[in-house]
Amino acid sequence: MKSINEQQSFGLTPSEIQVLEMVRSKRFLSIKVIIKNGEVDAIEGLERLDTGERIIDMLKQHDFQNLEIKQSNGRVVCVNRIFRKKIYPVAKTKSC
Repeated sequence: MKSINEQQSFGLTPSEIQVLEMVRSKRFLSIKVIIKNGEVDAIEGLERLDTGERIIDMLKQHDFQNLEIKQSNGRVVCVNRIFRKKIYPVAKTKSC
């Protein structure tokens, strides 16, 4: 990963960097960027989970998430999770 100074030289904000990191992870089926007042407010990622994992363990992994569990013939066949990551604006400080 490039240093902060290199990233800033490309004109990327910290929230844009987080979006790009999610895209590059190739973990997500889809990524939704929520913008308020022209700034990234939150990022939602949809990912498919291992069906062998316990549901209670899935619930503990993120504070804000939606789980979709599909069952066929009494067996869990698909688990999708949408989790939301709130992006907090970076405080603007004066440089010396």
